[in-house]
Amino acid sequence: MVARIVAQLRVARIVDHNWSHHMSHNLSHNMKYFIQTYGCQMNYSDSERLVTVLKKLGYEECDHYSKADLVILNTCSVKQNADNRIYGLGEPFAELKKKNPKLKIGITGCAIRKCTGIRGECKEEIFRRMETVDFVFRIKDLMQLPDILRKLHHVEGANEIKDLLHYFDINPTITNIAQVFIPIMDGCNNFCSYCIVPYARGMEESRNIREILDEVEKMAKRGAKEINLVGQNVNTFKPSDVDSKSDETPFTQLLRKIDKVNGIDRIRFFTVHPKDMTDDVINLYGELKSMVPHLHLPVQSGSDAVLKRMNRLYTVERFKELAKKMRKRIPNISITTDIIVGFCGETEDEFMESYNLIKDEKIDLVYVSKYSERPGTSAQKEQKDDISDDIKKDRFERITEVMKDVSHEYNQQFLGKTVQVLIEKVDKGFASGKIPEFKVCRFPSDNQNLIGEYVNVKVKKAMEWCLDGSVAS
Repeated sequence: MVARIVAQLRVARIVDHNWSHHMSHNLSHNMKYFIQTYGCQMNYSDSERLVTVLKKLGYEECDHYSKADLVILNTCSVKQNADNRIYGLGEPFAELKKKNPKLKIGITGCAIRKCTGIRGECKEEIFRRMETVDFVFRIKDLMQLPDILRKLHHVEGANEIKDLLHYFDINPTITNIAQVFIPIMDGCNNFCSYCIVPYARGMEESRNIREILDEVEKMAKRGAKEINLVGQNVNTFKPSDVDSKSDETPFTQLLRKIDKVNGIDRIRFFTVHPKDMTDDVINLYGELKSMVPHLHLPVQSGSDAVLKRMNRLYTVERFKELAKKMRKRIPNISITTDIIVGFCGETEDEFMESYNLIKDEKIDLVYVSKYSERPGTSAQKEQKDDISDDIKKDRFERITEVMKDVSHEYNQQFLGKTVQVLIEKVDKGFASGKIPEFKVCRFPSDNQNLIGEYVNVKVKKAMEWCLDGSVAS
């Protein structure tokens, strides 16, 4: 424990965001990199640490892989569509390599499970399926990336990276201060039957509270106002420096501490597992100033029978109880969820239970996906993917339609009111960002300086997915 604390203090000094002052010994010919990130908030958080390593090695960012000397795909392999997009790049990459012999292609993220290294050094299925891939690395092995790129591109620098104890010790490079993702843990212990995350990322491993707070405080000093805490199951956060005498769960203790950080006005977190959501977290809503009126609570199915086949270990009634408790604390809270349609053996009646759950519980945003087999999962080994693509597509569209109706109804409460928007981007004559309830709101503006700032907007139009308005006078 003492050794880890000492190492972290050393890391704080050597892995600094101000990497540009230590670059004289790095690349002299300004090679370009491009990162394509797929998947969840955790993947995007991982990419921010990846950027830090590449910049410390002297690479410069470019805006398209066709201009790059180094392309890294940070993959999500939870859904087949993500795999298809990756494999579909094989042919374009082959053509680019003919034009640019220096071009190297790397893969990381959930698609890489076994090893880290260059082609010929380790065995990953992706080497066989994509002949253009030069190297792979598990995200936990990010500290080994400089050695890989020394072999492939003869780069120098970033020697201190390999001595770090964990890739979390690498400070992230934040590209948009309005969207700050801070991982509090990695891995998953749940083994839902459809999911490969435990196999790809391993078992749960939590960061220390002090380490997380240090990162939050750094982001606040840089101007961050909203913090998004990410992990596969944040409610089972178990750091080594938790207050064991407290009656509150470690995650609640963390939320209380972040709420006290000067400058942080909003806290969101992704993702919660319904079986592990606790009352002490729920009770923070309406108590802590920074707890936004929004909760993402993935249900995956509205059928108890399907949930059992998914190994989700809770009932639909449990989900409803949690939603009721949240609305008792904040009546107009936005509750969002995930739904998988077409899971193994899903009947029309079981699907309709999901449909009716969204409608009856007023779930105003659903991330809906069509089930696809993932190699190595228990569903792939023990259950049959027996729902046709046509039926999956039909159910996907029906869930989307009922969600649009619920979302449109929910958004009407903002019509004519003034809402506080944290600006995330300015594009094509509009500035846009999210209100506390996780709804996107936009208004006419070309002012790039608004990014990361609050703007009060009077809502003039409330649509299914977006609020339109103008700057409040």
